[in-house]
Amino acid sequence: MKERLRIAVCEDDDTQRDYILSLVARWAKKKGIPCETSGYISAEQLMFSFDGYFPYEIYILDIQMGKMNGMELARKIREMDAKAAILFLTGVKDYVLEGYEVGAVRYLLKPVREDEFFRIMDEVAEKERETSVECFLLETGTTVQKIPFRDIWYVESQGHYLQMAFGDQKVQWKSSLGSVQDLFERHGFVMTRRGVLVNMGRISRVGKTGCVLDNGEEIPVSRSQYKAVNEAFIRYYKTDLPQ
Repeated sequence: MKERLRIAVCEDDDTQRDYILSLVARWAKKKGIPCETSGYISAEQLMFSFDGYFPYEIYILDIQMGKMNGMELARKIREMDAKAAILFLTGVKDYVLEGYEVGAVRYLLKPVREDEFFRIMDEVAEKERETSVECFLLETGTTVQKIPFRDIWYVESQGHYLQMAFGDQKVQWKSSLGSVQDLFERHGFVMTRRGVLVNMGRISRVGKTGCVLDNGEEIPVSRSQYKAVNEAFIRYYKTDLPQ
């Protein structure tokens, strides 16, 4: 599972919203799961808070809200994120069939019972743990794209910009390597020369002047970094070998 599970609760009734947020807090404490939880009073507030993308792993949505109801919000979420878990809060069962369209995980009938809520959250968290893929959030202009770290070949500094190679694409955005270096190193990247971080999971061999990636591309390795790169490469693959 991710280091921190992000959960959004969207409910226009203050009492209900506070109650669900308290249930989330009690569940997270009981399970020892770090959570970042946010409450929203409307679908519009949640949507406009992130300008076109949805950053949470779990959405708990009241179906019957104001201008935009929870079902409409769920459709917007699904346009951007096919994997997020969506739970609906409702006082009636009329929406069950419609919920299949947006891949709803469960319906929670009001009043929500703590034991039922905890059971469903256990299921959702376990599924998240099994399917979770660590991603880098690439922000370019007004768009945000989730890119799995495992799919990234390397990141390279180019003046005031960074260039990332992933899949068969290369994309550039304004940033500094120092602002992301710790994050990428925690996800298995190594500095091969000044201004370049390479994914060790994508390296097929390391030489004194360069490392060759699985796609055949060679990335230069500086003389000062050769020893560190070689040792990091050996350590990285030793962890995958049977003991």
